[in-house]
Amino acid sequence: MVLVGIVVLFGLTLLSLAIPVDVAFRVQGIEPFEGNITVRWLFGLVRFPIRVPADAKSRRSALEARPKTAKARAKRAKRDGGASVFVVLRQAAFRQRLYRLIKDLVRAAHLHHLRVRMELGLGDPADTGRLWALVGPLNALAQNLHDAEIRIEPDFVNPVLAFEAHGQFLLVPLQFLVLIIAFALSPPVIRAWRTLTGSHA
Repeated sequence: MVLVGIVVLFGLTLLSLAIPVDVAFRVQGIEPFEGNITVRWLFGLVRFPIRVPADAKSRRSALEARPKTAKARAKRAKRDGGASVFVVLRQAAFRQRLYRLIKDLVRAAHLHHLRVRMELGLGDPADTGRLWALVGPLNALAQNLHDAEIRIEPDFVNPVLAFEAHGQFLLVPLQFLVLIIAFALSPPVIRAWRTLTGSHA
C-alpha cells in the first residue's frame, strides 16, 4: 500500500508539472527588484497575481539592506577579485553549454511581446570587458527572437546594473525541470563547479 501511495503521489506530481503555466509580467530594478506578475494555471481555472516586493515593508527592507549587501559584495570581490568566476566563464565548453541552456529555455517558454532593457557595468573597463565577452553573444542571439525586443548595453566606465522587462510566456514546468537537471549534470557544468569549489577550498 505504501508503495502504491508513493507511485500515485509521484504520478500526480508529474501530471501537475506537465500542465502549462501562463505568466504575464512587468518587472524592473535589481536592488530592489520590483514589479507585477500574473500567473494562470490549470488552463485558466487558477489565477493569482504576485507583487514584487510583496508590500511596502518588504520594499523598505530591501532598500535598507542594499548598502549592507553592496558592501559585502565589494568585500568579497576585493578578497578574491572574482577570479574564480572569470576562470569558469573563460571555459569555452561551459559557455557553449550555458548558451545552449538559454536557447532551450527561451524556446520552451514560448515568449510573447517580450521587451527587455539591461545596462551592465562593473566600474572597471577590464572586468566589464570580460563580463561582456559572455553577455555580448547572448545579446546577439536575442536579436533573432521572434516577437521580442531585447537591448543589453555595457557601460565600461560606471558601475551600473539597470534592468526592466515586460512580456508574457507559456511554459511547462516539467520541461524546464528536465532542461535544468540536464544542464546541471552535464560534464562542462560539473567541471565548472569543481573549479569554483576548488578555488574556495
